[in-house]
Amino acid sequence: MAASKTSLRAWLLWGLAVFVVIAAAWWFLQEEDSLKVPLGVEQAAIITYSGPGLIVKPFRYGVAVNVRIAQVTEQAGAKVYDVRYLVNREGEHDLIAYLMSDNGAALSGLPSFKVKGDPKLSKELEARVKETEEIGIDVRGHYQAALVALAVFWVLWLFALIFWRRPKKPAPVPVKPPLTLAEQLRLLLGQLEQGGLSAEQKARLEMLLLRCWREGLVPADAPMADVLAAIARGERTGEALSHLQRWLHRPGSGVADAEIAEIIRQHLPAPEAVRP
Repeated sequence: MAASKTSLRAWLLWGLAVFVVIAAAWWFLQEEDSLKVPLGVEQAAIITYSGPGLIVKPFRYGVAVNVRIAQVTEQAGAKVYDVRYLVNREGEHDLIAYLMSDNGAALSGLPSFKVKGDPKLSKELEARVKETEEIGIDVRGHYQAALVALAVFWVLWLFALIFWRRPKKPAPVPVKPPLTLAEQLRLLLGQLEQGGLSAEQKARLEMLLLRCWREGLVPADAPMADVLAAIARGERTGEALSHLQRWLHRPGSGVADAEIAEIIRQHLPAPEAVRP
């Protein structure tokens, strides 16, 4: 179930990445059809035309764009016109509509030059220059394509960095519950019957038996002196405590391991005892 959720989340993220890449490509590849210019501020355009000479159409009152030709220079097979214009009304206008040939012939091959009047003043009031030519210029740098390719590479690299061969979280190690008092005593009993106990294991056995014997005799917070005294007076525990102490602290007392093993069996708590 967790794997299916992870796979679904990965597919959603990949879908989002594809959408971002497509949106970025559309943003970078779209081109403005017209040049936005502020109203009332003179602008400049360089027009290169190989056809008949260009002149400004006769002035009309209330015209949307005022146009004048500031300078004409000769070029190989064409003329370069320095055209100045001032947009008076908001909206889109074609600068070529205000020009005509000096001999009355039709203007063929002259590309459109669209401007859009903006009522808001630009932060930079310098003249804007845009060049138009009879034949478009092929820019071999592929700037926009390079930007799109870089954007795609960056997104793919980011997702590969996040998801490619990402180490899985280790499965949680189950924690074993602590052994009960009865289980600890049975473990020590088995080791005693198989070959004896070390000094540390004997001390552990004494502590466990004292804990087992004190139940019902003294409170849980009673001092050790009261615990030993109560166990020594007990009918079930007095003789067993005497044998245990002689076995632990008097190696030559003659108490055998088998006797201690039998004492452990007799005083084992019930299996359902509360874990310590």
